[in-house]
Amino acid sequence: MSYDTVIDQVRSLPESSLEDVSRYIEFLLYQQEQDRMVPLVESDEVFEQKMERGYADAVEGRVKPLDEVFADLNKRFA
Repeated sequence: MSYDTVIDQVRSLPESSLEDVSRYIEFLLYQQEQDRMVPLVESDEVFEQKMERGYADAVEGRVKPLDEVFADLNKRFA
């Protein structure tokens, strides 16, 4: 469903129901955020393995230059 469709549907509702609609939309946004966070949850063991690999890569010089890292971040979040 598109944003415009949602707006049109909300505008067609009686004003007395807008508070309930607002709560429902907040709930949907909360659920969406939770779904986005699921890939970030990992066990302590997996986290430790990733940290050890990252440290070993840094020690061995297998790293991306800092300028490239900032350029990638800038592209991703700009």
